[in-house]
Amino acid sequence: MNDVDIRTQVIAALTEVAPEIESETLDPGLSFRDQYPFDSVEFLNFVLKLESALGLSIPQADYPQLSSLRGCLNYFGSRLS
Repeated sequence: MNDVDIRTQVIAALTEVAPEIESETLDPGLSFRDQYPFDSVEFLNFVLKLESALGLSIPQADYPQLSSLRGCLNYFGSRLS
């Protein structure tokens, strides 16, 4: 899976959990929570959707790495390539 595919899956999971997020204005380097009112329940649902979509089990200790688009791309890029 390449970066474009991973980005597509991350954005799909993100906007499914929080439809108010405008993916075209998303800053990849900033935390999702710094850009939108993204609470802990939404974040957990986001991670669960990513696990399902990407077929991976994500340890809870790794959750902080998924707090931004860039973090997600780095995390999944090393695991899905």
